[in-house]
Parts: sequence; C-alpha cells; structure tokens
Amino acid sequence: MMKAMILNSGSGKRMGKLTQNKPKCLIELYNGETILERQIRILGQFGIRDFIITTGPFKELIVHKCKAFKNLNFIFVENNDYENTNYIVSMYNARELYDDDILLLHGDLVFNKLLVKKLLLCPESSVCLYNETATLSKKDFKCRINNGYLKEVSVNIFADDCFAFQPMYKLSKDTIISWNKNIVKFIRNGEVKVYAENALNEITDKVRIFAMSYKDDYINEIDTQEDYLRVSADIENYDLNETPII
Repeated sequence: MMKAMILNSGSGKRMGKLTQNKPKCLIELYNGETILERQIRILGQFGIRDFIITTGPFKELIVHKCKAFKNLNFIFVENNDYENTNYIVSMYNARELYDDDILLLHGDLVFNKLLVKKLLLCPESSVCLYNETATLSKKDFKCRINNGYLKEVSVNIFADDCFAFQPMYKLSKDTIISWNKNIVKFIRNGEVKVYAENALNEITDKVRIFAMSYKDDYINEIDTQEDYLRVSADIENYDLNETPII
C-alpha cells in the first residue's frame, strides 16, 4: 500500500504575520480548511492510510490537527535544525521509513482532487508533474524533460525543454530508495542547504520518472501572501467545478 510523505519542516517566513504562530500548512483556505487538512482529506479519499509528516516549527500544532483523522496512521519526523537546513535533511531523517511506494509532496501545495486520481491511476510506477503551457516563474521549480521523462529539476533553468513543475511525485519504492541513497551522500558531504532535487538530478539517468502534464488540472504552491490570496481563490473555482450536481 502506498504511503504519503508530506514535507512540512519549513518556517514559512515569506508569509509574514500569517505564520507567526503556526506553520504554513495550517493556513486556512477559502472554506476554513487548512492546507494540511485538505491534502490529507483528498489523499485519504483515494485509499492512502499511512502518512509520514516531516515537521519543523510548531510540531505540536501539526500533530494535534492530524489527530482528527481517526482512521489514518501518522508518523512524524522532526528536523530540529530547520532554520539552517533545507528539506533535504528532513528526507534524510525519514530514511528508515522508505519501505513502500511513496506519494511525496510539499506541504504548501494546493491541488484539485481529480489530479490526484490521474496521478495514482497513471500506469507508470514513478511520475512527476509538469505543465507545458504555464509561464515559467523565476521563483518556482522548473523541470527539464527528455523523451517524456524527468531529466532535471531546478529553479534556475529556462531552456526550450524546460517547463513549469510542481513538487508532487508518485515514486516506486526502488526510486525513493535510490534518491535517498544520494541524499545520504549529500548530507555526509555537508550539503544541507540545497534542495533534495539536487540529489535527484544526479540519478535521473538511472531512475525513470515519467512526466505527466497537469495543464488541465490545478496544483500550485503557496510561498507568499500574494500566492495565498490567489491560490485560495483559484481552488474555490476548481472545487465548484468538481462538485457533483444532484
């Protein structure tokens, strides 16, 4: 059975007052539901029962929120040095838990339900998400695609074979273990402030991660207060369109 791993160890400083007393994942969207609750609810609807949640600041608030999901199982992995490290350390700290296929996602992602269904039903064992029609943002991840498979993930790539990218992956057990092995090398070399994708980029010629377009769906991350207002409004429209009419 596939597990979900949600990376929630960041401090969310770019959110200003919104994250003074809580982590970014507990910011409420248009309907009063937090980002974390929305993620867990949607993934749970598609049969995911086991969650690995990495934490940084305000761990106790995250743990408390997860207790409301009585039929789901949670393991919390702390990154006590979240102020000085990136989530590559959080993934390293969870290295003993990669014993199954993993749905890996960042804790600030907001997405529509149908996208998750498509991702899980994709016959490829390892899948990432890209959008060939979206404008490339200077601050966000982009990916390089080669023959339909992931070649590179970075903020600083803008070539013709690069596209908008969102950090939500369906990964086979073998793929997440291979990625983790390279993460271990990075950590032992003191590279604790880089993206975990830096370690992934070195092995994309050995693991096959299929690139699936999300151009007909919605997924976006919330980094700033401006993102928050825009994404919360956007997802309300998607939710309305996906609501069954009786």
